[in-house]
Amino acid sequence: MTFPQVYETYYDSIYKMIYMRLLNRDDTEDVVQDTFIRAYSAWDSYNPEKASVQTWLYAIARNTLINHMRKYRSFTPAVPLDETLEQGVEDRELAALTDGNAQDAYLILKKLTDGERELLTMRYAMDLSYREMAQQLGSNEKTVAKRVERLVAKCRTIADQENL
Repeated sequence: MTFPQVYETYYDSIYKMIYMRLLNRDDTEDVVQDTFIRAYSAWDSYNPEKASVQTWLYAIARNTLINHMRKYRSFTPAVPLDETLEQGVEDRELAALTDGNAQDAYLILKKLTDGERELLTMRYAMDLSYREMAQQLGSNEKTVAKRVERLVAKCRTIADQENL
């Protein structure tokens, strides 16, 4: 597989993975761009015997995302940003979503912790197996499966509470 094929094949899943964590299109585009630049720079050293292209690219994306979050989230406002919005002022990210299901998903994801969004990302955006997730998280397969099961139940509860 050539790098342009890797880009074509995995761009959408990497974008979704990062967006699910950041919930901001501009930041997502920056991180996705950095991810593919890093992947392209390291393409000659990719070893298919060590990992699949998807796993290798996911690791690069995850590390790029962590670096981005460290760099730009070192400032934590005293008052949560949600509380600083004036009543009636729209959430720009939510308003940009035209699909009702995407809006519902955004509202649910916004209520989850970053770690919870990462689990959902690994399972549903990157389509990793519980075994692959456990390897990435340094956990065991059954524990990861149970965490995802509880998280999906939590998402359903949030959806019910928000009448989604």
